[in-house]
Amino acid sequence: MIWINVGIIVLAIVGLGIYGFSLYKKKISKDVTLMKQLLERFSIRQQTLQTGIDHTTSRIDQIKGNVDHLIAEGKRVEQGGRQLLVEGQRLKKEVEHTAGLKPF
Repeated sequence: MIWINVGIIVLAIVGLGIYGFSLYKKKISKDVTLMKQLLERFSIRQQTLQTGIDHTTSRIDQIKGNVDHLIAEGKRVEQGGRQLLVEGQRLKKEVEHTAGLKPF
């Protein structure tokens, strides 16, 4: 008789465990679904941000290239200006010599 009571108690505990697990599984499935949706939204936002970062990086590289080109052109113009100054001074001396303002 005692074994029957113990068996009924064990079956009741196992039944309650299975019922509790099924309820828990239903709640977990909702949480898992919500988590999947949140991860999908996060990945979409991450892709959007990465696209923006890539675009900004390419624009920065392009601007840097333009600045480097402007610096190189500035140096070339500066060199040309120096050459013009030297040539102007040489021409001035030659004009002075030719006009007789200074002896050769």
